[in-house]
Amino acid sequence: MREAIKAAALSLAHMAEGAGTQRFRFDEDFLGFAGHFPGYPILPAVLQTLMAQLLAEQVVGMPLQFLALERAKFTHQLRPGDRIDVNVSCLEKEGQLHCTCKLLVENRRAASFTLLFDKGSRL
Repeated sequence: MREAIKAAALSLAHMAEGAGTQRFRFDEDFLGFAGHFPGYPILPAVLQTLMAQLLAEQVVGMPLQFLALERAKFTHQLRPGDRIDVNVSCLEKEGQLHCTCKLLVENRRAASFTLLFDKGSRL
């Protein structure tokens, strides 16, 4: 699934210190829509968080070990053809990497959450 998400990127990631942005678009035949939901495909929340994790891994330059999802709000359904802007900002706190994530469609917030990664045992 990671490779399928990477293939949906419309641009290279733009990096700044501890942060990154990238745009994605998923076609209707994207595997992640299968079964979610027949006749009305919506990008599952687990794939939205994985999309943000992949960007966070680019920000820090290596694979990360997922620990937790916090303060998650999914406020707009992500549909086939939507241009999704993913913004990730990462900070180290108490031995963990905290990445604040926002997903936007047409400058409207579609989701926001914080991903926590184990700082000490990166993959």
